[in-house]
Amino acid sequence: MRPEKWEDRLLEEIDRHDKLPFEYGKSDCLTFAVDCAKAINGKDVMRGKRKYTNQIGAAKALKTAGFKDIGDALASMFEEIPPALAGRGDLGVIEGEEATVAVVFIGPYAVGKEIPGGVRQVPRSAVSRAFRV
Repeated sequence: MRPEKWEDRLLEEIDRHDKLPFEYGKSDCLTFAVDCAKAINGKDVMRGKRKYTNQIGAAKALKTAGFKDIGDALASMFEEIPPALAGRGDLGVIEGEEATVAVVFIGPYAVGKEIPGGVRQVPRSAVSRAFRV
């Protein structure tokens, strides 16, 4: 069960990241998604793991932790569910040509952090894996 006013905290976190420039380890797709989860449940699953500062460092951090991609990292932290069952505030991933991108479900679509900054909507149908927050 989610705590009271979680929806307000989620929207505030999305708005906060929307105003931040894209920055690895601070406001990238993964930190955006787990910060949204933290806004809902209060748990910082990336505490002490945000020390990377570029794409190579992010990939190395995932590999060092034993994950092949962001989806595997999220699966180690959250219960994996079918994307069709994902609700508001749950997390997902989109398999891009260059990288796997973490997103947050918001009603009929999902949102994710993009380069150079801001938050962008993507269709739910683009999400290949989902995780319950």
